[in-house]
Amino acid sequence: MNDIQSQLEQIKTEDYQQDQTRLCTMIAFLIGVDWQKCRFYYENDTALHEELQANKECVIIRSFCRIRTNLILNFSETENEMRYNLTNIDRQERFREDVRTLSKNGVDIIKVNYHVNQYLADLNKLIAQRINNVKSIFPDWIRWDYIRPLFIMPKGQNEKDIINESKYFIANKSFYPYQMYINWIPVEEGNILINDKKFVKVLYSQHGDVFTDMTKVKDASETVKKNIYEFIDDSKTIQLVVDCENSDPFKLASVLKQLDKTEIHKIQKIVLYDDIHTTNAWRYLKAVTGIPVEHIVVERIKYDKSLVDIKIAMGISKAFYQDKVTAFILLSSDSDFWGVISSLPDADFLVMVEEGKCGPDIQTTLENDGTYYCFMDDFCTGNIKSFKNAMFVSALKEEVEGLISLDTKELCDGIIRNLRMEISPTERINYYNKYIRRMRLDIDDKGIMKIKVQEE
Repeated sequence: MNDIQSQLEQIKTEDYQQDQTRLCTMIAFLIGVDWQKCRFYYENDTALHEELQANKECVIIRSFCRIRTNLILNFSETENEMRYNLTNIDRQERFREDVRTLSKNGVDIIKVNYHVNQYLADLNKLIAQRINNVKSIFPDWIRWDYIRPLFIMPKGQNEKDIINESKYFIANKSFYPYQMYINWIPVEEGNILINDKKFVKVLYSQHGDVFTDMTKVKDASETVKKNIYEFIDDSKTIQLVVDCENSDPFKLASVLKQLDKTEIHKIQKIVLYDDIHTTNAWRYLKAVTGIPVEHIVVERIKYDKSLVDIKIAMGISKAFYQDKVTAFILLSSDSDFWGVISSLPDADFLVMVEEGKCGPDIQTTLENDGTYYCFMDDFCTGNIKSFKNAMFVSALKEEVEGLISLDTKELCDGIIRNLRMEISPTERINYYNKYIRRMRLDIDDKGIMKIKVQEE
């Protein structure tokens, strides 16, 4: 019986969630995998693949890696062409396209009287020098010190080590992703780039670590998204209403990030009902959604009693009767929202809840009523880097805006007056440019910020 129940739960999970492949798409592109070989697995990342193709640094690393793998796998044939037919790699078919790509991007790797291992040493050095240039495309939650070594051949400048590593790769190439060279301990894991969940699991294990936050590598299934799109398309006018007390701004960001932009922008407005004690993160939502946001902060009459629920009920009722809004996407895990749904039978509702905060009773009630609901937790939280960055920068600007406001010209004149220095206008300008304008903010190892004066 337990086995049957387990299988049913697994089927339910698979119906609500699907594996992400964005990390795999990035790695596959950078190590030089042909898109036709992997597009079946990464079909949801076609737009990402196009972005990578337009990224100069990604294209350069890709060409370096493709040439390196081809040199290793075709060592003898390539070496013979170079040695006996004087045919450098730019005139050999398997390398020609990548050499041209590098040349178009301002990188010339062709050397006269070179051999394969010399080219491999050069490529290893170039990859090590430039791999950090693509760090920004990866999300902040993935450890870069685990990603970077994948591209770095150990002791890649030493010919003996290059030969040993090449032989090791060739002997075990069936254990390398798409038989492209990476620096790792080959194990029988199948295709480690089949999805992000498998990739991060293997990647972290190779460093004696365990990756645990699966919300970063799972996303809501296409079935869930289709139901949301159908709800939006069937609605004449629609608002997204958020109970900020019982919702997570970052989970909302993950929902909006994973849904189709065209569909999402059919939502007329996001209305935030916020208590003064909730997170400040809601205040920055407008800057990154592209959807008009109305932020209603509900003050408390009694310190221990929130009025957010009643304000939501009144706001939705007003929007339905007065503003002629016909449909609402409601974000709340509080069962009190059922009151407004049951009171407006002619309005359409789609409810997004957090699974850990929403009990089985309200889920059953929604199901019996025919009101569609889904879990915000199912949406991938790994692709909201831009959202988090924008929120952090906005909050940082707000925090530091009033910390330092200094009239530097008056500062310079005050110092001169206090010292009773006899100086000419030219000397004053020189002092200002030499010392005042060159002052910088410096943060020490303890995180303390001070103004640092540059001395000669």
